Amino acid sequence: MNHDRLKEEILIELQDMSIIVDDLNHLISETQLTEPSHIQKAAASSFVAQFYSGVENILKRISKYNNINLPKGDNWHIELFNRFCYTEDTNLPELFDDYLKEELINYRKFRHFVYHGYSNKITWERL
Repeated sequence: MNHDRLKEEILIELQDMSIIVDDLNHLISETQLTEPSHIQKAAASSFVAQFYSGVENILKRISKYNNINLPKGDNWHIELFNRFCYTEDTNLPELFDDYLKEELINYRKFRHFVYHGYSNKITWERL
């Protein structure tokens, strides 16, 4: 993969993520005056999970561009993310400072909850 192709793929991913953020903001504005329904909570949860998946997709593309194999095993999501936080052992860019790292870890944990839990257990405030 060449540099221009990587940029193009990342831009497409960012555009898709932007649509998700717009949809989420629209949903939030719809629920300003009322308690969100379970359906609205499920939709919002899906948007948040998709957003983090977009971050991960970008990290996978950058890894591929740098000819670095994706991690294997149960914790591959964590290892992939950490490669972009602590880059002493790789040629990868350090993309996340401590603040952003903690924020994105919360997104990843929430995505795990969304995919393995039930939407009726989601609290709107946490979301």
